[in-house]
Amino acid sequence: MADDLTSSLKALTASDLRSIAEKAGIDVSSCKSKRDYVRVISQSSSSEKRIRQLLQAAPSRTGGKAADMEDVKNDLEEISARSSSARDVPEEEDMEVERSIDKALLLRPLFFEIDSNTERAWNRMILGDFAEAMKLNIKSRAEAVERLTNFYLYSAALSIRAAETLLRDMKELDSRMGSELRTALAEAKMAFIHGPPKRREDAVEEIEALTVRAVESFMTRTSGAEQELREMLEEYASFGVRTRGSHELLDIALNAKRSCDLGQYSDLMAEARAQAERDKEARLREIDDAFEQVRTAIEAAKAAGADTKGEETGLKDAKKAMKRNDFREAIELLAAIERTADSAHLHRVRSNGAVEAREIEEITSSIRESEPGLEEAARYGLDVQEGLLFVRRTKDALEHRDVVTASKYSMRMRRLTKSMEGDVKRLRTAEGAPRHVAGARCGQCGRESLYAYLDGRTSCDECGHSFSSGPSGDGTAPPSGPSQARPLKSSSGKTTGASKQRRRRSLVKK
Repeated sequence: MADDLTSSLKALTASDLRSIAEKAGIDVSSCKSKRDYVRVISQSSSSEKRIRQLLQAAPSRTGGKAADMEDVKNDLEEISARSSSARDVPEEEDMEVERSIDKALLLRPLFFEIDSNTERAWNRMILGDFAEAMKLNIKSRAEAVERLTNFYLYSAALSIRAAETLLRDMKELDSRMGSELRTALAEAKMAFIHGPPKRREDAVEEIEALTVRAVESFMTRTSGAEQELREMLEEYASFGVRTRGSHELLDIALNAKRSCDLGQYSDLMAEARAQAERDKEARLREIDDAFEQVRTAIEAAKAAGADTKGEETGLKDAKKAMKRNDFREAIELLAAIERTADSAHLHRVRSNGAVEAREIEEITSSIRESEPGLEEAARYGLDVQEGLLFVRRTKDALEHRDVVTASKYSMRMRRLTKSMEGDVKRLRTAEGAPRHVAGARCGQCGRESLYAYLDGRTSCDECGHSFSSGPSGDGTAPPSGPSQARPLKSSSGKTTGASKQRRRRSLVKK
């Protein structure tokens, strides 16, 4: 065919060429790139007139560099469509490629001597020594050809190694583009060690063009990811999430990106996002605790005689805000509800001395009952850190005459202690091996829940009433009726929950 027809074919993309070949009935199943399509179509036996008609119907391609990049993309899509076995270099051949690339990179060609000989030949020409000038010129040309060949190898090795490193580091690439790059890289590697110079040159040009496009896509995608992360951190900070660690990781990631360390950049971006999610989860746990604190504030105010209907409605609204992930509104509602409940509670305490006295007595009694129970639970290996923290905070608030705060903490302290009672009872039973005293009733609550321990003491498992009847010879305590019970007294002469817990801890197997 005429050269102008070949030129027209070259102006089309690979997809257009494939479409023309199909319409003209030309077999292009063996074609892998645009050059293959041009060669097969131009050398086919089909009518030139038919091909020219199809060319006129084909869309014009005058996009310059953009069209070239589209050609590369289409070419690589063709390669990607091949079987999966052609996408990766076999392991044994890949090792050979790596050794060859390493060797080529060590033999970086230099052209200083060629430039020097060329300059000397020119100087001899000026002086009229044409024979010497010709000799120097021949020598320069021979060295240039040899070093140019080495340069092609060096240049191909450098591009393949750079493309391979970038492909490994650019973790933000979409799977399609990553597949294209891997396929093109495999083709370039195989051409480097097995292909003729023309194939090697074409494969390297393809991987270079595609890598440049991939880097541009990577930068665009990562810029969007950075902006998305900033907006996410700003949103998290709006409801109290500590985002300083994520911001620091983001800054380090941007420095790595500016230094072209794309692998570290991707790792740091992923860590910054993961850190933000961990900080968010920690903040949500704090908000859950705030719900418990506000619920307790409402209960304390209600127990003091305050009207808490509005606060209870507000708590429901806060729960609804949490369900629709409006954390900021939920926090604001919780803060307002707690302030209102505490204000109503404080008004009741200050306006009625009897309420204040009653609450102080209840708080003091809660401390006396809960602290020994928590200490016993700690002896059994249970986690009591939160409970002991509430004990300390309750004592501090009570010492500063902050009855409202002390009441809230004492309620939470009691609930936490009560939640451990089942585990404590089970562990206490396993350690002390008590025996149920059948037919005997407790002198305080009147229930048949007396247990005899090996040290001769008997305790009621319901109300905690304990008494000692002396150790028996067989290691058990004899049954005692209510009239025989001798309650354990506190220093004030009253049976207390604290003495009950202390006695329970002492009733263990000797």
